[in-house]
Amino acid sequence: MKVTLTEIAQLAGVSVATVSRYFKQQHVSPANQAKIAQAAKKLHYQPKKARSKTILVLLPTISNPLYAEFYEAVQGNLEQLGYDSQLHVGPATAYLKHLKGDEFGGMITSLPETPLPLARKLPTVSFDRPISREIPLVSCDNYGGGRLLAQAVLKRGARQILILCGRQQDLSPINERLRGMMDYFQKQQTSFETAYLDFTSGNLLKQVRLAKLLTGKKYDAICCSDDITALLVKQRTRQLGYHPLVTGFDGSNFIRSFFPGLLTVKQPCKDLAAAACQLLDRQLRRGRVPHDTHIELPVSLLDL
Repeated sequence: MKVTLTEIAQLAGVSVATVSRYFKQQHVSPANQAKIAQAAKKLHYQPKKARSKTILVLLPTISNPLYAEFYEAVQGNLEQLGYDSQLHVGPATAYLKHLKGDEFGGMITSLPETPLPLARKLPTVSFDRPISREIPLVSCDNYGGGRLLAQAVLKRGARQILILCGRQQDLSPINERLRGMMDYFQKQQTSFETAYLDFTSGNLLKQVRLAKLLTGKKYDAICCSDDITALLVKQRTRQLGYHPLVTGFDGSNFIRSFFPGLLTVKQPCKDLAAAACQLLDRQLRRGRVPHDTHIELPVSLLDL
């Protein structure tokens, strides 16, 4: 039969609050510590193992400045909330197989392949990549950002348009930022083509793929799903000797500082990190949040 803190308090002759403080390793007088320890031993009480204060953060890459800036902000927010963090970068299937689930107190992930059983076991928040209706999501307004870019592209007179994403999975199902572009182009009766690069490939393989996509083509505009893809496209089109309008998405501090001429959408990276950490802390303190919890923050267009 389960032993309660009330029973320990009665046997020790102290209050339940004092017993609770003792097992939380908070201040209790030496005399009361001895009484509580003796009572707990007599009743064969086994305290629950304390939840880990380390948060696992899963990111697909940190070569994209957005993810590096996101993790830096997450690390700072978690520290303020009293947690440590451990970062894992890249494919995590093999790594996650070896987790028991009690090594970490919670998880912030941007990997779409994050196993649902683990996300159910650990308090989890997903950043930008929906995993399941059960797992709370924090993202920017990807759809609205896509529409902003499409409007800016048509405003500049472009009519031959390529939408280029970093992963084939972004096209099936279509992710929200691409959907925002497509819906606006269709509404304006503007045709477009779609293509993808392998997000996890090295730059050399991406350049080979780009050469095949762009050789013999003369697009007015190439709308990319992220800033890094946009910079690769700009490099390749310069080599081919033509200069279409190229757009990105993310607007990290690095991109704004070193490539200020890129037409892109800025995600509020610091605010997204703070929202993810606060939502995770809420789960750790109060339990699971309702299904379909989605915190969506506004974006802004960084125009030329």
